[in-house]
Amino acid sequence: MRKSVSLLPGNEGESSASTARVFGVPLEEVTRMHTVSGHEVPALVKHIVDYIVEHGHLDLQGLFLVNGNAERVDWLRQRYDSGEEVELEKEADLASAVSLLRLFLQELPEPVIPTALQGHILQLHHDYRSEEELFRNLKFLLQQLPQLNYCLLRFLCRFLSSVASLQQESWNVGALAAVFGPDIFHLSTEGDDLRDQESVSRVLAELLDNQEGLFDSDDEDISSTNDYSSLNEPITDLLDDDKCEAECEELPQDGEEGPTASDFQQNTEDSPASR
Repeated sequence: MRKSVSLLPGNEGESSASTARVFGVPLEEVTRMHTVSGHEVPALVKHIVDYIVEHGHLDLQGLFLVNGNAERVDWLRQRYDSGEEVELEKEADLASAVSLLRLFLQELPEPVIPTALQGHILQLHHDYRSEEELFRNLKFLLQQLPQLNYCLLRFLCRFLSSVASLQQESWNVGALAAVFGPDIFHLSTEGDDLRDQESVSRVLAELLDNQEGLFDSDDEDISSTNDYSSLNEPITDLLDDDKCEAECEELPQDGEEGPTASDFQQNTEDSPASR
């Protein structure tokens, strides 16, 4: 897996404002320029999550429902985007930190779960015939995510799952999924997106409930393609809207074996697939 290093939380060694930016920047670029050694998620994301975890407030009721002060959030955002060192312990509060995390996810040019896969993942919750089938097919589709998207989604799901485990009575996975689902899928509050929110919340709740089984461990590698052109023909057919017709008929059904790692192994220098 690719490892890159930058100073946390900014990129003080860079003088260019374009390389310092972290908001509204493609995930591949912001991860390449702003990543903590040994991790494959943007430094901003890890910095904020570490701040929340280290301050021991995961069990704070309504933690993710309170918006941070707009002026402070905008000020912190500008600090990050200018490459300045940000000390959340001294300059932020929990609400502002959470708002920054959600803002980062909202402003990614492409959602964490790319648009090309969203329809197929959401469709699973309408078509599945058993929990086992849903689990198997959902894991299969998650493995089609670009590597950086997969790593970021896995990181977020593990964090949110840990929050839910500490707030089982007041802040369960359903509540967390309802808050973060629109950020991860890039849903608006209007029209069709509003009608999709329930489906998105169900999918994210499924990911949080079963994150240990649905995602590989950190030391296992996955495909790192940033588009779907290099997927083998069966998987490309699956992701073809004209052929799938919103039914995902080519997904493995109960009693059938799903595709193996050798079916879609990619021999790239950065990320040898090793399912």
